[in-house]
This record gives sequence, structure tokens and C-alpha cells, in this order.
Amino acid sequence: MIKSLRFVVRCSPILRQPVLGPVKNLHITPLNQAGHSKWQNIRHIKALNDGRKSVLFIKLSRQIRLAIQAGGANPAVNNTLRAAIDEALKKNMPNSTIQGILKKASQSSSQLKKFTVEIKAFDQINVICVLYTDRFTQIKMEIATLLRKNFSMFNDVKHLFDEQGYIEAILKTEASADELLSVCTEHAIEVGAEDVEIMSEDSKLLRFICDPTQIDRVKTQLEKLGYSIEHNEHAFFPKSTIKLNPDATEAYEKLKEKLKAVDGVEDIYDNVEVVY
Repeated sequence: MIKSLRFVVRCSPILRQPVLGPVKNLHITPLNQAGHSKWQNIRHIKALNDGRKSVLFIKLSRQIRLAIQAGGANPAVNNTLRAAIDEALKKNMPNSTIQGILKKASQSSSQLKKFTVEIKAFDQINVICVLYTDRFTQIKMEIATLLRKNFSMFNDVKHLFDEQGYIEAILKTEASADELLSVCTEHAIEVGAEDVEIMSEDSKLLRFICDPTQIDRVKTQLEKLGYSIEHNEHAFFPKSTIKLNPDATEAYEKLKEKLKAVDGVEDIYDNVEVVY
């Protein structure tokens, strides 16, 4: 077990290999003396999973609150709220917790507002954070402190992304697999969508692309045509992407986890190439 290790890093480990000064006070205990290490690992993994579950529940509760703001607290007439509740139940949120959120949100006078924060991480990664909060000034200060500790800063990067709205919806009216493409194309033209793609012929799940400022209007028109809205999002797509080395990937993933844990952070977009 390493008890103490002091060194000096003269540059960000993300950009190039760090130069280490003399190492002092390095003490190593044989592995067979660390009998409790397995239990410590289990505790660490459980704490990590509990933390992720907590962040997920906070995000789900925020979606429920936003749905109530938009259309009221009755899921029978508020399709967005009904979808948010269904999603929370799928993610194993207790029904008692959901009812508590509904009651609290219905009685609250404060309104969540949408904000975007632009970030340059490790001198090379462009990041956009989307937040919903009623205390943006405090949240931005919290993020600034987090960035300062992780070789990152606020910066103007939104112009390096394209903004698009997309709506995922299931067609509830009758249409065969052969008819589906022509039917949804006609509907896309009718509601003013820019494009449409079939995600699943079996379930008739479709994705409509539109101007992000028109999401609510297009969504309403699709519902009138017999679609069940599954998900909608104002998304940011990078105009170009970058590849990260393993060390940079690990460091950035840690930063993203910290950003996701900040109260109000809903979505994070970046220019990092996704490797499958």
C-alpha cells in the first residue's frame, strides 16, 4: 500500500508527459498484508454506483418538474409529464418519490430556466453544458471552481457546434412497413420538419429533425397526427471532432462525471470523437 507520495507536475498531464521531481517518502506494504482491500474496493464501487443513481434520480425529478411547468400537474392531460413519470418508473425510481416530486413541484412558485455554459477543457475539448436551474449565478460559480481545478475554463465555443432539434415519436395509426416511409415523409412536410428517419420499423419509432426553436410546435403537430412523443431534445453537434489518447480520455471522463453531478446540469455536448 502506498502511504505517501509527493511529486511536482510541471505541466498538464493531458497535453504531454509530466516532468516529475524527486520522489520522497515512498513506503510500500506487501499486498498480502492488505487483507481489507477487497472490501474497500466493494465499498468504493457501491459508493460510485449509488452516486450515479442519485444523479440519475435528480435528473429525472428535474424532467418531471419541467413537464409540470409546461403543462400542469395532471399526467392524464399532460403527455410530457406522463412520459417523464414513465421514464422515472423504468429507471426504478420509487412511486412514493415520484408522488413527493409531483406534490412539491405543484406547490412551488420558483421556475426552472434554461441556460448554456460554454467550456474549453484541457486546451482542446469544446464543451457545452445545458442547465435548468433557478439559481444560475451560484451554479456558475460552482462550475468555475470545478473547472479551475481541472485545467479548464469558460470560453466561447458555441460557434463550433451546429444546433438541431430532434423529436423521437411512435406512429400510433395503422401503416405497413412498406407505407411507413412515405407516410412519415408526408407528415414531416406537413409539420415543418427538415428531415425524418426510421429508427425501428417494428415499433414504428421515427426521428424528426427540425429547427431547435420549432421543437414545441412540431411536437404538438405530430401529436395531432397520432404520434406518441418518446423524446425531444435541443442538441449541439460539433462541426469537427478530435481523438483523445487514453490518459486524456480518462481525465475528461472524470471531469464529465463531476459536471454531471452539479445541480441543474441536464446535458453535456462535446467535440470528442465517439469510439465504438
